Amino acid sequence: MRVLPMILVSLSWLLVCSAYRFLAVYPYKGKSHFTVLEGLMKGLADKGHQIDVISSFPQKKPYPNYTDIATLPVHLSVLNNVTYEFMLQVLASSNIGKSIATVFGNDICEAHLGNPVIQKLVRDSPKDPPYDAMIMELT
Repeated sequence: MRVLPMILVSLSWLLVCSAYRFLAVYPYKGKSHFTVLEGLMKGLADKGHQIDVISSFPQKKPYPNYTDIATLPVHLSVLNNVTYEFMLQVLASSNIGKSIATVFGNDICEAHLGNPVIQKLVRDSPKDPPYDAMIMELT
């Protein structure tokens, strides 16, 4: 008779437990930075959460609960192209934070906002189920 209460308590937890739906946006083109986000997203997917990812690094093989919904192009002019002169210019700026945010923030956002998948996501975000949270890497 002790087994029945344990089974009932265990089954009641199924009613309380749920998984979340996350949108992960990673617009920066650095693979080494993406590796950290990828580990977090796969860990959440392993726990049963639904993960939708926008990045430049799609999975080579399907991963359970992990969906690449948009693959952003890698512009080689931005990737691995930080020169000494560029860094001197940024460091000489009166507002270093603004310079970095402009180059690695505004420019990247403007380059990707025209992506049809992102435009559709902005206009018609999923409702069944909706996103519970958004995770974004800021460089």
